Amino acid sequence: MGNNSYYTVIATKVSKADKEKLNIIAKKFNMSFYELLQALLLALLRYFDNYSSISCDHIAMLNAFFNTIFSLKDSFSPVSITGHFDRTISQAILFVNQKHSKQPQLLAISKDECGNIKESYNFDKMFSVFMKALDPKVLNAITREREKRGYFSIAHTLHNLVLENAEKSPDTISQEVSSMFTDERIGLFGEKINNDVFYKKKPNCWEECVTAPPPNKTFAVNN
Repeated sequence: MGNNSYYTVIATKVSKADKEKLNIIAKKFNMSFYELLQALLLALLRYFDNYSSISCDHIAMLNAFFNTIFSLKDSFSPVSITGHFDRTISQAILFVNQKHSKQPQLLAISKDECGNIKESYNFDKMFSVFMKALDPKVLNAITREREKRGYFSIAHTLHNLVLENAEKSPDTISQEVSSMFTDERIGLFGEKINNDVFYKKKPNCWEECVTAPPPNKTFAVNN
């Protein structure tokens, strides 16, 4: 295992006779020999372990758990049967399709104080309502960032924050455009033109439609 590996090897040697005894003990517990060793190590940790740095796997698990717990603060659990008949739907975000090949458009539906149904195409209102229910702290952080940067919307702020911190993908279009200015420009008869400005002749495009005049061809010039 490398030094950067998540796991490490714990190894020791025992006699063949002791190994056989351990195999017999493992069978009594309906375990494999490996499972028996794992159980013995876990037993030591259960009784003598002290607090240490949490693992990345456990951090991800706890974050998922606590985010859900925090979202229930001043709210309720939708899987609970208690108060089921008192629940009402006040808002919804709809995915409106026109053609299956097209990306759906979002539409927010809500009720006003008089019970009238209203609709809105406003992304910020949809995102704010969603994040307020999911993770209010994140919504507050994005709102503060929007005010600090002077952006006009939360959606715009989130877009820029994600792209700034995401891994950059190669921009193939800009690379192709840039590469077109790396070679010398070629004239109609193959001569070089303007060594200070460089262009690239696109292959398999202009060669077929631009040809040199046939040999010994003379041109009449009108005076």
